[in-house]
Amino acid sequence: MNKRTITTIVLALVVVAVSPAYAGWDEGVAAFKSKNYTQAAKEFQAVVQERPEWDGGHYMLGRALAKLKRNDEALAHLRKAYDLNPNKVAYQMALGKSYLDNNRYSESANMLSKIDPGKLPSSQRTGYHQMLAAAYDKSGQSGQALVALKKLASAQPNNADAQYRYGLAAYNANQTSTAVAALDKAVQLAPNDTGKKETLVKVLIRSARESQGAQKRSRYQKAVGVAKQLASASPTYENALTLGEVQLGAQDYAGAEKSFRQAVSKDSSDWLGQYYLGQALTSQKKYTEAVIALNQAMKLASSTGDQSKIWRQLGFANEKLKNYSASIEAYRKAGDSTAIARVEENQRIASENKQIEAENREIQQMEDERRKLEKELQELPGGRPPR
Repeated sequence: MNKRTITTIVLALVVVAVSPAYAGWDEGVAAFKSKNYTQAAKEFQAVVQERPEWDGGHYMLGRALAKLKRNDEALAHLRKAYDLNPNKVAYQMALGKSYLDNNRYSESANMLSKIDPGKLPSSQRTGYHQMLAAAYDKSGQSGQALVALKKLASAQPNNADAQYRYGLAAYNANQTSTAVAALDKAVQLAPNDTGKKETLVKVLIRSARESQGAQKRSRYQKAVGVAKQLASASPTYENALTLGEVQLGAQDYAGAEKSFRQAVSKDSSDWLGQYYLGQALTSQKKYTEAVIALNQAMKLASSTGDQSKIWRQLGFANEKLKNYSASIEAYRKAGDSTAIARVEENQRIASENKQIEAENREIQQMEDERRKLEKELQELPGGRPPR
């Protein structure tokens, strides 16, 4: 929620009522406008004491107290103003925000939902929808928050922030396809906003992981395009790593290898760069190079979970190299009993095949020697001896 926007919206609704016959009112308004909130609160307190049943005095005192972060006192007076005149939109808006400030989210949502946004000036609707969405979200009503932000996005189709907030809410509500569409639009509207692009890539990765077949690859390819823009605009270790990750998903293994090598060159102390590089090399069947990268990743990883991932990948690379003992040991450390059984079976078959090949070679050698001897006998004087 953009507090500056909300504050501006509420300020725009400050009631400039007919000045009562009380000397402190004009002074309070002047102090409030000049941001001297301590003096404003003092003047409006005097007004409230003189006219305790006048809603305007309570409203302005509540606003001044809110500016001073005296939230409990502010809420009491804003509630009093609303009770005295419940149909005033300004009071509803200010009271809804005060409930938010006091972490009373359900009451804030209930109050703000009374307001018809169609009756608000267009310049005030963004702040209203933001407050309402925040109140719904913080009160556990994420579905209602999403509805509020959807309305905001529909009302302001060219507002990048509105599209972004809607996309983020959809993402948090597990509506990934909706999130992708909204965030993509936000990025198009604000092409230089790297934060929005980072979020879009994150959502595209999740969307790709949830997809299958052609759609999966399409999501990754779209993520590659955005990630390349990020890496070009800000060539950090994190952006190079992200680019490599989505390139892996898009099956651009050579491109991923290049990105991960760039990442490693920027930060050689993080195991992830070496680990992902090992994956890219494995996917290109560069198993020997993959083992080197993965062993380096193992030196850098500290947690058991991270090490387990690396051991599993090392097991696979060594399995492809037919380094069965190393593969079995790696899978054992990864706790992958199924892989161990597979490699042991392959090792047994390879050993049997090796023995068979040795026996075949021996038989072939014996046959070659027999033929050679027979040829030599045929070449003796008198020809082949009788049987």
